[in-house]
Amino acid sequence: MKDPSSISYFKDITALLKALRTFTPQSNLFHIHKHEEVPETHSAETQIFRSDTFSASFLIEGAAEYKIGLQEYTMQEGSFYFMSPRHLRYYKKTKPWKGFVFLFSTEFIRQFSTTDIYTEYPFFEIDANVQLQLNATQVTQLNELLTELLQIYQSHEKDKIPLLYHYVSIVLLLSKKWHREQHPTVTNNTKKESISKAFYDLLEKHFFDIATQKAEYIFTVADFAEHVHISANYLSNTLKKETGKTASQIIKQRTILEAKSLLKSTELTVSEVAYFLKFQDSSYFSKYFKSATKLSPSEFRDGK
Repeated sequence: MKDPSSISYFKDITALLKALRTFTPQSNLFHIHKHEEVPETHSAETQIFRSDTFSASFLIEGAAEYKIGLQEYTMQEGSFYFMSPRHLRYYKKTKPWKGFVFLFSTEFIRQFSTTDIYTEYPFFEIDANVQLQLNATQVTQLNELLTELLQIYQSHEKDKIPLLYHYVSIVLLLSKKWHREQHPTVTNNTKKESISKAFYDLLEKHFFDIATQKAEYIFTVADFAEHVHISANYLSNTLKKETGKTASQIIKQRTILEAKSLLKSTELTVSEVAYFLKFQDSSYFSKYFKSATKLSPSEFRDGK
């Protein structure tokens, strides 16, 4: 994981932990380990990646620079933070870590609950502030809970999975309480800010659908505008005022980022990358790519 400008995709816990060079999980439902027990092969810095997993990481000691979703964070002693399949992720460890990280799949939750996890736990949303900074009492409480969770995971309990689920639920509900205290909901956003937020939420959801091959085509500005119930011109003008870029510029930038990832991290041909990204014509994809990067897809892949 060297290039933080491209994206890799990891479909499950096993694939993610293999790429990070840490542990082999017991299953793709759930995994937990201590940060200080990871092998020396562990990646101290990643490229930007996406994983079809939820995860939460707790630093008792150490520090790191993170990019999660649309925000950048400095994690430090007492930080507890959350990531979901909707988030793009990148981190760079700056001081040795001590603490815990646990990961789980959507299937792990769905075995026991039909509640929408994004609605129930707002820190898993795309634009959420995903970081909690815990006080000494909270650090002790969370440390005890995660120690018990790890013990159950390493045990031969007959009902291990249900026990793990209920402990995870306790941790997440407690985190929800702390998150509400530290990040109270702001209800006085301007209309422009609300439109920008809705657009970026939809943009990330749409590109996750593309990455997992659930989308039939790349949305146009008109498609995004229709979903947020405004005109295409009004959407672009609003985004231009809020971000300095039009909707079409943002969509193109996001598309190129996905294309770079596929060209660098897979063996797909240029035509296959074009098809993956829902371009009907590979020659048009090549022109589209070159207009943004000054390189053809093949030249970019070859490092020219």
